[in-house]
Amino acid sequence: MDQKKFAIYRDRARLFLERLKEDLFFESQPLKAEIYSTKQPVAFSDRLSGKYREIREGEHWGEAWDSAWIHLTGTVPAEWAGQPVWCRLYLGGELLIFDEQGVPYYGLTHMSVYNNGYRKDLLPITEAAEPGSKIDLWGELAANGLFGIEGITDDSGLGRIRTMRFGHFNTAAWDLCNDFAVLYALLESLPDTDYRAVQVNMALNDAVSAYADNPANAAAARARLAKQLSLPAEKSALTTIAVGHAHIDTGWLWPVRETIRKCARTFASQIYNLERYPDYVFGASAAQHYAFVKEYYPELYEKIRQKIKEGRWEIQGGMWVEADCNIISGESMVRQFLYGKNFFMDEFGFDVKNLWIPDVFGYSASMPQIIKKSGCDYFITQKISWSQFNKFPYHTFLWRGIDNTEVLTHFPPEDTYNSWMLPDGLRKAQDNFNENYFLPEFLTLTGIGDGGGGPKLEHIEYGLRSANLEGVPHVKFGRVDKFLERLSKYADKLPQWVGELYLELHRGTLTTQSRTKRNNRKCEQMLTAAEFLCSCLPMAEYPADELDALWKTVLLNQFHDIIPGSSIHMVYENTEAEHAEVLKRCAALIETAAEKLLKQEKDAVTVLNTLSYDYTSPVRLPDDWAGCSVTDESGREILTQTENGALWALGNFPPQSFTTLTRGKAEKQAKTKVDKTLVLENDLVRYEFDADARLLRAFDKTANREVICGATGNLLGLYVDEPNNWDAWDVDFTYQDVPPVYVTGSRAEKVAAGPVRQVLEFELAVGKSKIRQQVVLAANSKRLDFNTEVDWNEHHRMLRVTFPTAVRATEARCDIQYGYITRPTHRNTLWDFARFEVAAQRYVDLADVNGGAALLTDCKYGYKLLDGVLDLNLLRSPGNPDPQADLGHHSFTYSFLPHEGGLTGSEVMQEAACLNRAPLVLPGRSEALTLPCRLVGGAGASLEVLKLAYKRNERIIRVVETDGCNSTARLALEPGRKLVETNLVEWSSGATLKPEDGVVEVPLKPFEIRTFRIR
Repeated sequence: MDQKKFAIYRDRARLFLERLKEDLFFESQPLKAEIYSTKQPVAFSDRLSGKYREIREGEHWGEAWDSAWIHLTGTVPAEWAGQPVWCRLYLGGELLIFDEQGVPYYGLTHMSVYNNGYRKDLLPITEAAEPGSKIDLWGELAANGLFGIEGITDDSGLGRIRTMRFGHFNTAAWDLCNDFAVLYALLESLPDTDYRAVQVNMALNDAVSAYADNPANAAAARARLAKQLSLPAEKSALTTIAVGHAHIDTGWLWPVRETIRKCARTFASQIYNLERYPDYVFGASAAQHYAFVKEYYPELYEKIRQKIKEGRWEIQGGMWVEADCNIISGESMVRQFLYGKNFFMDEFGFDVKNLWIPDVFGYSASMPQIIKKSGCDYFITQKISWSQFNKFPYHTFLWRGIDNTEVLTHFPPEDTYNSWMLPDGLRKAQDNFNENYFLPEFLTLTGIGDGGGGPKLEHIEYGLRSANLEGVPHVKFGRVDKFLERLSKYADKLPQWVGELYLELHRGTLTTQSRTKRNNRKCEQMLTAAEFLCSCLPMAEYPADELDALWKTVLLNQFHDIIPGSSIHMVYENTEAEHAEVLKRCAALIETAAEKLLKQEKDAVTVLNTLSYDYTSPVRLPDDWAGCSVTDESGREILTQTENGALWALGNFPPQSFTTLTRGKAEKQAKTKVDKTLVLENDLVRYEFDADARLLRAFDKTANREVICGATGNLLGLYVDEPNNWDAWDVDFTYQDVPPVYVTGSRAEKVAAGPVRQVLEFELAVGKSKIRQQVVLAANSKRLDFNTEVDWNEHHRMLRVTFPTAVRATEARCDIQYGYITRPTHRNTLWDFARFEVAAQRYVDLADVNGGAALLTDCKYGYKLLDGVLDLNLLRSPGNPDPQADLGHHSFTYSFLPHEGGLTGSEVMQEAACLNRAPLVLPGRSEALTLPCRLVGGAGASLEVLKLAYKRNERIIRVVETDGCNSTARLALEPGRKLVETNLVEWSSGATLKPEDGVVEVPLKPFEIRTFRIR
């Protein structure tokens, strides 16, 4: 066919499809409506408590984030008897229809600015109306769209009734619309010169002609398409297993409160779809979402429970929420599985075997072991397809972690979790599928995600029409777990990927919303410390319910658009309040436990070190001890230093131990002369600064070497930060092309020098921001702490600090969850270049044959590692989606640490742990207590967790190998106790280890995580 004719015919077909969508009613009438608008959501049971007013099409009912109850009524005309009646409701927001019993029935939604083709505004009422029958609907409205209020203006109808009608529905026209959409998508996926494209194009145009701009001709038009739709798929075509999916973000462009209603709208609609289409299967992840529905919509929850029993509704993903996997700690990742999998087992008797997190911004190399030891065998995501520079080589593979654990992994090859189930996307997936040469199946996730909703009726109709269609893979609705079981039979043929799954995008999420990241870190550390202390209580007094609730609050806020910093301001107002409450409640639990466990003694303080390392850093004692002598349990006086009314003590607090200190009489302390030099020095190291807080020299005395090389350390620079896309998400490598503005000092002085520590203070400025740094060196350490306060007032700027070291290492070792990973410090390949910003938890370390240097942090995650430079991202100030992101006050610490030897032979891990979790200081208490289990020996071993078992009257410990080699942990137990191994979700019973002379030895493979019950 002549190509110009072909193009004209194709355009005719496209325009017809757009017009046809408006011809779905033979006739319609407006519904009568009364509305009650509110600022906060109101439950169904309270909907009659407000004042209603009549409302008509075109009228406003609310502003952004308002809610409303709307009552819709109508009477079916006699002439519609026996005909299908549907409603078209486009009410300026998201709408949840309830049935007469007050159970969520169906969800409708305002347009999506991210996909203008998506609008869900049709509500089936009946397929055969009775004359004079009544339409009586109650609906809950939310003045936001599928994606919050992003991009929605008054012109687009937010909070305004646009369409509110019921009518005689033209089912044939709707079917024609679905037929036409499938064939037009097939046409779009074919080359213009393909004979099949020509045939499809002409069939579509024959249907347009047969329709003749008359909705009564819809059936005749459908007949012109029947031949093309009936041509079967090739025998060689692959099969895609399609599952309905609704990736509901727990928080993003809307607050969490709206997620609760999004879950109800989505889940109610999918119950309707399951009842309408007998072969359809829907799946949903995130235990927190099910918990929301159970609490707020119990009748809907029972419907879900029934569909799960029938096997039509599939539970996916073992986590509490679909969590970020770069920023959360190893223990947080374990708890995501612990609470997620136990919820699903308790509620539904179902063991989820896959980790389902399709939209997370990179995946730690620690995860395969945590996935497997949580009882999951499979991993599903698609986000790596977003990478900027390098195309990931596989869609189905074995992912190997740092401990050599492998997990079968599948990336749906359509590279989306929002498939429309149309031929163009399905054909793309089949051709894109890297393993299509030997694997017969792949997954397709269909439906609208992020804002929720899942598949609408049309998605399923498209899938049914594409099920056996020439040029398209075979389509079957099915369960993911069955697909993965079949896939596992090919495991011995699958390729392997070793190490992290690094997303070459969204690197800014390692820094954005820094307060939330800091508070999350503090909550993680304080919860674990509180559990250690509370484990000393009689098990009946352990505050399990409260600790579980606090953990779940932290886990919820680890969702992959909350903790990464990519949500709106409303989200962070709530998150910061919840984090503050967690820390407050943890402090109260610690105080209560101390009252029960320890004797009250006015002049005593008990210090609990919950770490597996000696804590030798300065500890701050109660302010009313200032000026007093302090002795330990043996009566030995320990070094103290009074500083501005605060008393600092330099003790040695053994791992997992209680140490009682006693206050002596106030004594006149000799005033230490504070010199005027900007030098911090002890027997181990010497640091020299200038007035702008730049580290001019770092001399390691024990190694006899200069550590800073070629430039100054602690160089604080303000960079222009204007990413091309995804403002809160991205740091583009081009930020390096504009030279930064460096801080300047207005005050620099030494403010303390004594037997415990020395302190410099700097007042600095850059841009519109003020910085105050207190630089601290303890008497017994090389660790140099930069306690930093920032009043941040920037827009599209980024604050970074650099330390150019004399270390010449081609790899850096970076702390990740329960282990570390090596990364290149060069840019040899495009894969190396793409890692210009990487994630690490508490430290990064460079080491060569002469020794090393590390950068430690208490709450930062984004690093640049190039040659011998350690570079840390401290703050960003993006404008979208939160224009207020990170404005205001910040407090954080980073530390520079020279060391001898490599990482595992040095004090880096110990110092990083001590920086992040100081001992619990319990004033007015004394007692020589012993923890129920404690580490008493074993290099490379760490006792990370001591807590009560989930739902069982036993204590749990978690032991981790940290050095990447074979190690043995030596654990002291209470008399008569033994260890019984279990998995991370505490279901299994494995090997029993019995102590000898009260000590049990636990062998550990490199980076192994082992969990035990104490019996």
